[in-house]
Parts: sequence; C-alpha cells; structure tokens
Amino acid sequence: MSLIPWQESYSLGISEIDSQHQKMLGIINHLADLFENDKHHNEAEIEQAIIELTEYAIYHFQTEEKYFATFNYDKAKEHIEVHDQYREKVEEWRKRYNESKDPKIFFEISEFLQNWWIWHINNTDRAYAPLFREHGVN
Repeated sequence: MSLIPWQESYSLGISEIDSQHQKMLGIINHLADLFENDKHHNEAEIEQAIIELTEYAIYHFQTEEKYFATFNYDKAKEHIEVHDQYREKVEEWRKRYNESKDPKIFFEISEFLQNWWIWHINNTDRAYAPLFREHGVN
C-alpha cells in the first residue's frame, strides 16, 4: 500500500528538500506496507522503520531550521512550532506502539501522517521556498 505516493505537485523546486520529502514519504509508505502485510514482517523491521520515521523527520527539520537561521526566515518561529508538534505526536505514538505492539495504533496515526505531510509540504514548506531559492538553495 502506498499511503502517500509522491506527486510532482509536492515539489518545491529545491532538490535537497524535495529529495528529503520523497525519502520521508517513502519511509511512511514502507511502514504502512509492514503493517498492511503483517504476516510477512517481524517486530525488528517495524521497530527499525519507526526509528527511521522519527530520526529522518528530525534530520529533515534540522535541515530546514538551519536555513531558517541562515536566511533569517521571518516565519521561522511558527514553522518550528509546527515541527515540534509533529515530533511530540510521533513520539507519543511511538511510545504507545512500543508499549502495546498493537498495529491498530499505526492505522490511527496513518491518517495524521498522510494529512500532516501533504499539508506541510504544500503550505508551510511552500511558504519558505522562494526565500531558499533566492539564496541559491536548489
């Protein structure tokens, strides 16, 4: 199951960020596949995918936040707050899953992940794209 297939409309025209977004969606899709095909995975695969989901999002957010500071992005504070809310939600979900190992928990958060990333790319991230491109990030 491809929960969030990449679409060209998600592209910001900044290859570094676009490739990170593609990888993030790929991680989410891989995790969805593991839960969808629960007879063909093991707990270690799921745990590794959850770690990757968390760590890669942090890496991606750090990339954006580095540029916010470098270019003095005027909406940085609000954007970082959105990142923090995402981190908290995913960490809460990760803890719940680790305690119960109940796959239903993934399906609860899958809608959040799908809606959040599509909205975030197309709205919050799209807002900084002209500034990044203006400063030569491509």
